Amino acid sequence: MNLWCTALLLLLPLFGQSVMAQPAVVVQVQTTQQRAFSQPVFVSGLLENQSEQTLAFKVAGLVQSVPVDEGSRVKQGQVLAALDLEEIDARVAKAESVLANAERQLTRFQSLQGSNALSIERLQQAETEVQVARSDLTVARFNQRHAVIRAPADGRVLKRFVEPNELAAVGTPMFAFAADTDGWVLSAGVTDRDVVRLRLGDEAQLSFDAFPGQTFAAEVSEMAGRADASHTFRLALRIEQADANMLAGLVGHAQITPSRQYQATPLPLTAMVRGHHGEVEVFIARNQTAVLQRLPLLALQDDTLWVANLASDTEVIVRGAQYLTDGAAIRIQE
Repeated sequence: MNLWCTALLLLLPLFGQSVMAQPAVVVQVQTTQQRAFSQPVFVSGLLENQSEQTLAFKVAGLVQSVPVDEGSRVKQGQVLAALDLEEIDARVAKAESVLANAERQLTRFQSLQGSNALSIERLQQAETEVQVARSDLTVARFNQRHAVIRAPADGRVLKRFVEPNELAAVGTPMFAFAADTDGWVLSAGVTDRDVVRLRLGDEAQLSFDAFPGQTFAAEVSEMAGRADASHTFRLALRIEQADANMLAGLVGHAQITPSRQYQATPLPLTAMVRGHHGEVEVFIARNQTAVLQRLPLLALQDDTLWVANLASDTEVIVRGAQYLTDGAAIRIQE
């Protein structure tokens, strides 16, 4: 028993020397520098035309012709649909006859003015009848003009809701139409955390599955003042130069760069030891010792980490961190 104790006492210094003699890990460091940073906002949405509108008849009637199809490109003033004008023309003719008769009667009454054969009240009544007849004729001619739907501008027929020989009701949409002049927007919903970081005019880059390999410059042109039923805020991104083959309803993806910036620190991806729940762990070089530090992760862009709460002129270990533990001795390689 005494021999074992003596041997153990002799070996203890050797173990201590082994631990103390553990070599320092060779590492490379990078001195940090805070920079202005803008965290991108990523959204997806549907392509819409800013001038998209529905076209309808002002009067009811039987649809006589529909000379355009869905997707057709049309010129301003081109006829899209027309009603049978037989009944409408008859109303115009009737209104013209009523006006002519009222004017003749007023002329006769005016010739009798000053005599005892006509009262002032009857003359005023005849004048009123002429005014009413003129108004009726104006309405009839207005309805006659609007018995035809014409393209309000150069554009495209997005949707057609009518067929020949159908009975069209007043105000019922016949077409969905989009003009070429007002351009295209990507309509998307953003969360409350993202919408507060955006402003009108913020720049964006768009991509579409229908146009692989192409990107389109855009800017934030509209922002909703309240959330919709899905608890997101509608955003419109106006495309600066659209493709001639763009169609309403295409799925698009956007990366928006907010103009609001704040200070953050970029680090190479090799500095990260591990990451979880929006945070990353890195090693800081301090007095030849590795100090583990947890930092909020703002964004990962390509091979760059953007973190908060890390001051400038801090030495972060970017090579050899995988071999370290908190408090390990290090030797910085120049």
